[in-house]
Amino acid sequence: MSDIAALFSVVLRLFQIEFTLYGHTFSLWQVFIFSVVASLICRLLWEVFFGD
Repeated sequence: MSDIAALFSVVLRLFQIEFTLYGHTFSLWQVFIFSVVASLICRLLWEVFFGD
């Protein structure tokens, strides 16, 4: 069980890494959440306009 906890700990630390791009600071969490939300919105718009 401690191996799973260690794995989660490493993954959480990985997602907390921040980087700066063009003067804006992002964490990997923010990039992940943005990617999920943008994918859902694009899928919704695709179905509204091009779905059968």
